[in-house]
Amino acid sequence: MSMHHIWRLHHFLSVADHGSFHAAARAINVSQPALTKSIRLLEQDLGCPLFLRLPGGVRLTEAGELFRHRAREIEAAWNASLVELKVQTKGLGGEMRIGGGPVYSAVYFPNMLADLRSNFPNLRISVSTGVGADLMPFLQRGDLRAYAGGIPTEVDGLGRDFITDILYDQDNSIFASYQHPLFAEGDVTPQRLLDFPWLSLFSGGLANGKIDRFFESKGLPAPQLALESHSLQIALKMLVEHNFIACMPVPLAQSYSTLQLREIRLDGFRWSIPTGITYHKSSKDFAPIKLMLKSLEKATALFAAAAG
Repeated sequence: MSMHHIWRLHHFLSVADHGSFHAAARAINVSQPALTKSIRLLEQDLGCPLFLRLPGGVRLTEAGELFRHRAREIEAAWNASLVELKVQTKGLGGEMRIGGGPVYSAVYFPNMLADLRSNFPNLRISVSTGVGADLMPFLQRGDLRAYAGGIPTEVDGLGRDFITDILYDQDNSIFASYQHPLFAEGDVTPQRLLDFPWLSLFSGGLANGKIDRFFESKGLPAPQLALESHSLQIALKMLVEHNFIACMPVPLAQSYSTLQLREIRLDGFRWSIPTGITYHKSSKDFAPIKLMLKSLEKATALFAAAAG
């Protein structure tokens, strides 16, 4: 495959993502006539139209939809090859972009990143933090090399070209500050929890559903959700200083021991989700990804042993 073909794949994917030649040309900083010519030559090479030209933009043809899936795989493999060559070439580094769920980013990534730095000193690493629903699309289209956090579901639609190594089941429970008024009253009841504000962490749709169903099973209304925070710093401050209550991952709560968060133990509420690292098959033998997996396996195993 020539460099011209690689650029044409990049041009094709940009038009597909933006829905118009004008927006795509502006996004990738090429002239619209040059982009139009590039797509025309690609369609000639493939022998079929990839886009339907519409008054307000373009739409992929059936062949275009099929080709988009393969084009993303090719682009991701090409980008991976460039990074790998740079990593293995003395004096060059390249960049590896990875994603992490809130727990992995806060609890497990620091030591893992130190391991990568020690073994690949010339590799520049870019980390994005967010829930899987937000970052899986970036992994699928090759913008991220790997994602560590909750494992993908069928809804994520990553397909057979991705590998997920499950590392451990992450427990979740309800937490508040050790100084919360609840703990001065003896046994804490679900009814009493309704008297205090709750916060939701990181678009906590799954956690919110678990909470609502638990209270419904007790014949109670759902708690008052007063705050949704994507900032861990804000969430922890509200828990410690303002008597908020939150459902959060146990490893996350325990990693901030100085804040003295305490679990509110309610019979039948604790629940868990499988977590791990997900990456494209083309990265299976990529040395930094292998080290990332090894480091996270060690870190999560140590936590599981301590918790058990």
